[in-house]
Amino acid sequence: MKTIISALTVCWFGIVAVVAQQSSAFKIGILSDIHFMAPELLDKPGKAFDNYIIHDRKLLKESPELLDSAVHVLIQEHPEFVFISGDLTKDGEKISHRYVADHYLKQLKENGCRVFVIPGNHDVNNPHAVIFEGDTVRRTETVTPDEFARIYKDYGYGQALARDPHSLSYTARLDSHTWLLAIDACKYEENDFDNNVCVTGGRIKPETMEFIRRQVEEARRQHCRIVTMMHHGIVEHWKWQGKVMKDYLIDDWKSHAREFGKLGLRVVFTGHFHAQDIAAFGKGNRCIYDVETGSTVSFPQPVRIVTCCYPELNIRTRCMERLLGVNTLNELSVRYARSGIQTIISDMLPASIPYDIRQQAGSTLSKAYVAHLRGDEKMPDAYKSELKKSCRNLRRYSWKYAFALKVLGKSFFHDRTPVDNDIVLKLNK
Repeated sequence: MKTIISALTVCWFGIVAVVAQQSSAFKIGILSDIHFMAPELLDKPGKAFDNYIIHDRKLLKESPELLDSAVHVLIQEHPEFVFISGDLTKDGEKISHRYVADHYLKQLKENGCRVFVIPGNHDVNNPHAVIFEGDTVRRTETVTPDEFARIYKDYGYGQALARDPHSLSYTARLDSHTWLLAIDACKYEENDFDNNVCVTGGRIKPETMEFIRRQVEEARRQHCRIVTMMHHGIVEHWKWQGKVMKDYLIDDWKSHAREFGKLGLRVVFTGHFHAQDIAAFGKGNRCIYDVETGSTVSFPQPVRIVTCCYPELNIRTRCMERLLGVNTLNELSVRYARSGIQTIISDMLPASIPYDIRQQAGSTLSKAYVAHLRGDEKMPDAYKSELKKSCRNLRRYSWKYAFALKVLGKSFFHDRTPVDNDIVLKLNK
C-alpha cells in the first residue's frame, strides 16, 4: 500500500511539475532592423546623403524618433524580455551602437525588461560606416566583433550561459525552463574595406553549428526548452526567394532547417528582409517556424509581442501609426518603400528599354513589395490586371526581365501559411 501511495505521490508531483511548466507564461517584445543612425552622421545635408537615400528603403533620418516610439510601445506592453534580431545600426558606426545601448536599451532595462541582441549584416566591420558632409563622405569608426560584445555586455553577452568562440552566438537563461539561443550568421569577416563591400548574405559556420548542437544537448539535460533568434532567415518566405534573393536566407537553408527541426528548435525569430512574415518548414514535431519581423524604419514599423505559454505562442503585432511632425507615418513609409523599389528596378533594367516601361515595371512591383512588408497579403483583381499589362509591355523589349517581373510580382503576393501578424502557434502538433 505504501508503494502505491508513494507512486501516486510521485506521479502527482510529476503532473504538477508538467502543468506548471506548460502554464507558466512570459512575454517577449520583438524588434528587428532598427537601423539607428546617430544624428551626428549627417554632418551636412547634401548630394551624398540624397544619393544614398534615393536608393534606400529606410527612414534613416527619422530612426531616432521611430526607435523612441518603439521603446514607448514596449514600455507600455512591459514584456519580461526584448529580443532585437540584428541590424541595430545604419552601417555599424560605433557612435550609433553607443546611442542604441546607452540610451534606448538602457530605458528598457530601467523599466524592467531584459534585452538581448544579435548582430545583423550591417553591424560589424562595416566599410559603409561614414559621415555625410554635403557632397562627400568620410569614414567613421565601426566596431569589431569583440567591441560589439563589449558594447552590448548588458544586453546578452555579459549574461551568457555560453559563448561560441567562432562567432557572436550565445545562449542565455530566460527562466528556469527556457533558454535563448542567439545565433550570429553574419559574414563580416568577408567585408572588404579596400573595395567598399559589405556582405549581405549569411551562413552558419560548421563550428557554430556544433556549438548549437552542444547547447541543445545541455538544455535537454537540464530539462529546458529553447527559443531561437537569428538575423538571416532560415525558411523561404516566398517562392523563388532562395534563388532570386538568396542573401536574405542563410546558405544551405534547407539542410539547416531540417536539422533545426530534428534538434527541436521549433521557433526562430528573424529579420533582415524588413517584412512581417511567418513561414513554416517541415511537418509534425519537426516543423519549424521562421517568425520574421519587419523594420522600425520601414513600412509598417512593427513591434511584435509574443506571449509564451508553452506549448502555445500567442503572437500579436503593433504598428507605430504616427511620427512627430508627420501627419501619417504610413503614407510617408509607403512612399519611401515604393519609390525605393521603383528606383532600384528602373536602374536595374537595361537603358535600352524605354524609361516609361521601366518606371511602369518598378511601380507595379513596388505595390507587391509593400503588401509583402505588411504581411497577410492578398492580391487584388486590379493588381492582377496591372501586372499582366506591365509584363506584356516589358516583354516587347526583354522576355527575361518580363518573366522575372511576373515571378516576383506574384510571389510577393503569395502568402504562405500560417498568417503573419496575429496568430497562436501551437507547438505540440
